[in-house]
Amino acid sequence: MLALNREQITAAFDEGEVLHVPDLENVQWRSLDYFGWVHPSGHVGFVVLQSPNDGRSRGIRMSRAKRATKNRRMEMCSWCHHVHRANGTAMFTVPVRGSEGRHTLGNLVCKDLDCSLRIRNLVQPDSFMRETLYQPAKIWRMQTTMHKWLGRANQL
Repeated sequence: MLALNREQITAAFDEGEVLHVPDLENVQWRSLDYFGWVHPSGHVGFVVLQSPNDGRSRGIRMSRAKRATKNRRMEMCSWCHHVHRANGTAMFTVPVRGSEGRHTLGNLVCKDLDCSLRIRNLVQPDSFMRETLYQPAKIWRMQTTMHKWLGRANQL
């Protein structure tokens, strides 16, 4: 992903969107397929990615659902297929554009939105179940899954 500054990130979102952009000083842009962060409140996630349709940067605001249970269980991220030992994922929902807020689509994703780093083994701990798939194929699979989900929501 190309390095973005604060103004470019803000411009990727719809007008009037209130953002809390994190510090961009230590971001490893070359290791990212998208730039994602969670608001300090923990209830909202943001993703900035390059649209596969027109190549422009798009900003997507996602709601992060509260966990209904505190039971410890293994969970798998639907984007990067990383298996977390306990409560490492969260349900993120995105509104379907054009539905006036009546329809949303949800996806179980790494709770810190760090899938790009997990695929490249830059975040510890490692997945509970290791894959033998080579890294470029993992990246392609994650991008395809993200684009398909966000495309169904008319966000790209």
